[in-house]
Amino acid sequence: MRLVHVSLLGTLIGAGFWGLSGTASQALFQTYQFPVIALVTIRTLVSGMILFIIVRPITPRRPLRPLLGLSVFGFAGSQLAYLGAIQFSNAATATLLQFLFLPIVAGYEAVKGVLRWSVQWTVSLLLAMVGTLFLVGGVPGWNFRILVTSNGVLFGLLAAVSGAYYTLASRPLVHAHGSWWVTTWGFAIGGLVTVPFGVESFLNYQMPSTPYGLRGLVGLITFVIVFGTILAYGLYLAGLRRLSATEIGLASSSEPIVAAVAAFVFLGVILTGTQYLGGALIILAVVLLASRKAEDVTSS
Repeated sequence: MRLVHVSLLGTLIGAGFWGLSGTASQALFQTYQFPVIALVTIRTLVSGMILFIIVRPITPRRPLRPLLGLSVFGFAGSQLAYLGAIQFSNAATATLLQFLFLPIVAGYEAVKGVLRWSVQWTVSLLLAMVGTLFLVGGVPGWNFRILVTSNGVLFGLLAAVSGAYYTLASRPLVHAHGSWWVTTWGFAIGGLVTVPFGVESFLNYQMPSTPYGLRGLVGLITFVIVFGTILAYGLYLAGLRRLSATEIGLASSSEPIVAAVAAFVFLGVILTGTQYLGGALIILAVVLLASRKAEDVTSS
């Protein structure tokens, strides 16, 4: 059980890095007008190169279809959809829509028998979803700050679907090869697929005049690569060795808490009472998750 709690802690930390990288990505799009596809290409390729040097993974063997599908639609697809939702709306809307992957994953694992569903699972899932809604944007009439656009909603829903696929498809590969093997090859293959589009987008990019200049741009991209990509994805996938995809998804609901705290500390954004309530609900969901019985998840 101690190993389960360690895996849960790692997932919480990885989700926190995701939350911080979402804020950094929004700064790249709004302040620097940096193109989404260029950021996806840079973060995946550079992360893959760094991990190749550190991990030195063995060459994938057949069948290659699961790894290729995960790399293209999971690693590259989920990032492109999530960052696209941020660009066409904002980080709050993107985060809220992305977390629709939770009921998708939970429903799939319940049908497949991976989870022995219980009242505790239902309560945890509802607390996480409602808490995310409250924390990210409040409720209608209470300082509701969700920015809804047609493209933002489209990319947000795609982020939810690709996020569910990424979480579910990763688990068997992580069990077979390890989380860092999957992370390294996922970034490398996914990044190569986006190269033709990313290079063109980057070459046509012209950085606007900003107070922080090139140093700020490089700093934000570096943060997204190291913390929001390598560590976030690696720690997230590592949890799949001992946790179900639904547990991983519930644990990742801590992401908006970190984003909200970062906005408060670094940007001076004052949180509302509704947002504090949302954070408390998410924490309660994670506590219920950590206290679940080992037999609630099968070994399949």
